[in-house]
Amino acid sequence: MIYIIGCSFFVLLALGSLWLGYYILCNYGKHDIPTHMGILSAGGILLLWEMAKSFRLKSSLPHSYKPITREEFPALFSIIDEVTANLNLAPMSNVYICPDATAAVFIQPVLSNLVFEPKKSLVMGLGFLTQMDDDEIKAVLYHEFGHYAQKEMKESISVYTIGQLSRSFVAIKKPKQHGTWEMQLKSQILLFTYFAIWICNRINKAYSKLAKQMEYDADDIAARHVGTACLQRALLHAAVIKYNYDMMQWGMQQLQAQNIAVNNEYAALALVNNYSHPTRNMLPAEILRRIERLGELKSSNNKSATTVKNGAEPICGSKEPAPNVCTAARFAEWMQQGCAIYTQQRRLSTSVYLEIHLAKRRHKLPLVDSAAYRILIDGKHVGYGNFIKGFTIKKKTSPGKHTLTAYAPSGVISTPFEFKVEENKAYRIEMDYKVYIRKGLYDVFGEKIETIR
Repeated sequence: MIYIIGCSFFVLLALGSLWLGYYILCNYGKHDIPTHMGILSAGGILLLWEMAKSFRLKSSLPHSYKPITREEFPALFSIIDEVTANLNLAPMSNVYICPDATAAVFIQPVLSNLVFEPKKSLVMGLGFLTQMDDDEIKAVLYHEFGHYAQKEMKESISVYTIGQLSRSFVAIKKPKQHGTWEMQLKSQILLFTYFAIWICNRINKAYSKLAKQMEYDADDIAARHVGTACLQRALLHAAVIKYNYDMMQWGMQQLQAQNIAVNNEYAALALVNNYSHPTRNMLPAEILRRIERLGELKSSNNKSATTVKNGAEPICGSKEPAPNVCTAARFAEWMQQGCAIYTQQRRLSTSVYLEIHLAKRRHKLPLVDSAAYRILIDGKHVGYGNFIKGFTIKKKTSPGKHTLTAYAPSGVISTPFEFKVEENKAYRIEMDYKVYIRKGLYDVFGEKIETIR
């Protein structure tokens, strides 16, 4: 309701500015109206255009998502039918496969989702389909479909849609400084962007409290249908497969530099899974918490059918033999030596603890600065910060040199702050901002970095 009221207000604002522009044109020379008022009125057209594009938003699917039919993969559709029937869910509108080790049920946000129940789609990664047995696939699907069997999810789909619509304004494609005329032309879009940021922050704050419980509830639904032991096995196996798949992608990148390809990466993944068993600290902490929450992990020697795995193999296919193609067996053998190198790199990538901090209300001016600034390390987004309320962003990174930057939808860009950190240490970066009134400039910058342990 807040979003609808806010959008209505901005539509009226845009229409009002258009009327002002029409009035200026009709009475040109009769009134001493500043030129920039005409530019501001033109901003109404730009705002309405951007809002219309947002309302027509339909997120595009990744190019790696390939639709799959029942005739092409009957074993997978058989399990999907069983799971949706037991959970009293409508059939999936689309089923996709992708190369990754992933599984998700998703909706594509459109404006009609605010009123009507959206169509759901499923994506399954070949990384899972080629490595898991049927019981594990079933456990994964019960968890994913279990989200949509929850009352909270059904009630929050409209809120999710609003969040996606708002993010289309929050996203910043390229950081750049805007000129005076461009700023005036985009002033109404800027105001709507700040409104969208506020909406997104409210949604994120509420969802962060709900998300963990919704994962637990989906696990409970899956456990009731496949058993706790099977779900634990599936969660742990999925985490191991994901780790090994990422490791293999790293290995294949090393070979690509030499123009060498692997003829069947999923056959290689099966061989790598036989000897690569990542330690506890290499697996996601949240997955381990979910497994432990279900009770003591018990080893199981139960052998399940592998009809899905067998059905996935023809879909993967193999590349034709060529001088620059490496066999799956040879690649897996080579990865035994690269496994330790990759593990060390993964460990180093999170061996440095950072706190990026700005004290709230450090300055009395400017009081109007309530923008959510986007904080980046080495060009990668790590969080948002509000300079009135203050913020502390916690991040793990790798040792070495890094660059901290921040910028806002208004076009304000920070002075890059370069810093160097060492392995197994913790640091605190203090940020600050300054207004140069005479020059009309506003700067956000890293003030200092200090070791905290």
